[in-house]
Amino acid sequence: MDFELTKAQLDLQERARTFIDTEVLPHYKTWPITAPEYSPELTSHLKKKLQEFGLSKLVIPKEYGGQGLGAMEDVIVLTEFARSPRRVPGSHFAPWPILYQASDAIKKKYLYPVIEGSTTWSMCFTEPEAGSDLARIKTTAVKKGDHYVINGRKMWRTGHHGASYTAVAAVTDPSKGHRGISVFLVDNNSPGFGKVRDIPVIARQWGIEEEVKLEDVVVPAENLLGEEGAGFAIAQHQFNRFRLRLGGVALGMALRSQELAIDWAKNREVFGGKLGDNQAIQWMLTDSQYDIESIRWNTYYAAWLVDRGGFAAARLPASMVKGYCIDAGMRVVDRAMQILGGRGLAIDDYPFSDFYNHLRMCKQMEGSTEIMKIVMAREILK
Repeated sequence: MDFELTKAQLDLQERARTFIDTEVLPHYKTWPITAPEYSPELTSHLKKKLQEFGLSKLVIPKEYGGQGLGAMEDVIVLTEFARSPRRVPGSHFAPWPILYQASDAIKKKYLYPVIEGSTTWSMCFTEPEAGSDLARIKTTAVKKGDHYVINGRKMWRTGHHGASYTAVAAVTDPSKGHRGISVFLVDNNSPGFGKVRDIPVIARQWGIEEEVKLEDVVVPAENLLGEEGAGFAIAQHQFNRFRLRLGGVALGMALRSQELAIDWAKNREVFGGKLGDNQAIQWMLTDSQYDIESIRWNTYYAAWLVDRGGFAAARLPASMVKGYCIDAGMRVVDRAMQILGGRGLAIDDYPFSDFYNHLRMCKQMEGSTEIMKIVMAREILK
């Protein structure tokens, strides 16, 4: 394995870093906390800048108008973007890979609008009584002629703002356990499909999650993704994709926190010297560097495997990224807050609160840390 980034990857990294340093970090404190609250003018400005820096449609295949970049490039850019406590509209919201294998009609209605940026998509798999254990979902989809009728309730609908449709997991054959789960594309304006309540979350920039209900929602049979019973495999592929990407998020937030902690330690005057002259502070920075390099190489290794064998070849490494890197990132952020003392608690002066809460939320997403250990153990025992 070559540990050196290619010239093209280094160029991409530099463009992403320059974008964040010039277009986001000097200005984000004047922006609303969540991207859905951005004005149309700000959203349009940021999307235009993304194009100017060559940071649009990164992982979308070239035949669909994208750059066709791989998992490593995706992680590299995510790392730079995560150095900001504000999200950038239009960045890194790629369609589900399985949509590229769908019929022309499905592509026209659901795939191309996302690629073009005229809409987004949302997803809801989790249920009130089924969290990380996807096999326990109770939402049903019963086929009736040329359509399915879906009934159930879902928690944590993600990405709903600006979305025109939602990917919904439902049971099509209860006798087959997790092999009886399927995934459907449901139009958000479908009769019987609606919000039960908003769910505010601790990550301020994340916005509002939703609990939704489906009551006799009619979905055309062609809106079934893949085949009946393929939903669990489809979901696991997507989860592994997100788990790997969270490594880039943890790395970016850890790097930015370490930068701020180092700057403070080198310049803060205490007891007749610099704060960084104290061994306790030096050891905290050293421990954080251990964590940062562990995050980096766990994530890079998983991305390297994905680019060579797909996500099926990287289930264990992707689970390791999710299970380890989030906690390591939180440790780095926490140490930085401690080094800055009271200043580290000021949510408007420093990004630590947003970083910490974002990473804390990531501990539950795409399978909790404990679930990742179960997945890893199963893979190891194979």
